[in-house]
Amino acid sequence: MKKIKWAKVESAIFKAISYMAAATTALTLIYILGNITIQAIPSLTWEYILTSESEHMELGAGIANAIVGSLVLSLGSTMLAAPLAIGTAVYIKRYSSGGRIVEAFSFLIDVLSGTPSIVLGIFGLYILVFLMHSVTGGFSLISGTIALTILILPVIERATENAIDGVPIELEEASYAMGATKMDTVFRITLPSAISGILTGIIIGVGRAAEESAVVVLTAGYSQFMPEVKIGSNPDYIFGLKIYPLQDLVGTLPMCIYRSFEFPTMIAPSKGFAAAFVLILIVICINSIARFIVWRRRIG
Repeated sequence: MKKIKWAKVESAIFKAISYMAAATTALTLIYILGNITIQAIPSLTWEYILTSESEHMELGAGIANAIVGSLVLSLGSTMLAAPLAIGTAVYIKRYSSGGRIVEAFSFLIDVLSGTPSIVLGIFGLYILVFLMHSVTGGFSLISGTIALTILILPVIERATENAIDGVPIELEEASYAMGATKMDTVFRITLPSAISGILTGIIIGVGRAAEESAVVVLTAGYSQFMPEVKIGSNPDYIFGLKIYPLQDLVGTLPMCIYRSFEFPTMIAPSKGFAAAFVLILIVICINSIARFIVWRRRIG
């Protein structure tokens, strides 16, 4: 009897601790978001959000260029990372026969996944910005895109592996029994069955790229202008051409936030908080889409 009562007491204590931990986490998040929102209200206007900084005489007066730049960087890096990540996951799960090479490869992916973003940013700064300046244009859209691709590739790859693991083996065996090749089975059975998990990983990768700051600051630079598509002449670049916007500077929301606190006498702090609010809102929308896909997968 005493053991039963003590077990109930332990359960109640553990439950109370769990509630306190959850409440602390929720309240902390609410406080952070609420504080950012309150600080952002003075500058959070449609004009500030929908116009680029180049359209104003005042420094930091618009963030439309940064919003577009952040979205282009995020989508561009995801478009590069997704095929590589999916191909890698398919090879590891369906084509490789295991062994030390595959184990080492998986280990390297784990290491890349846990590498601090500042390290990847420094790598991008040295390799992409300095050593490959004639190709990438130095601080540019393509430098930031490649660096972010390296950053989010492990995220999409692991999500794809988990999605493939969730495909019922009976479906693939039935495909082989009907005479299908491995390639046919992968493209017609495995990947379609795992598509919701793969899409979730891709969307999470977009959000991861959108919220990144260190890599973007060290590789993409900053521009007050909207990205534009054109080709100009520049003898310092390969073939003597500069391709816009790939080899040009690009504005991003993390850089807007950084500049508002780097130049507090020139840019009102509320503008930095407003840019942070918009960035958080974008990330929340992206994560909400990922959760919706997971929810649809469960009820489907």
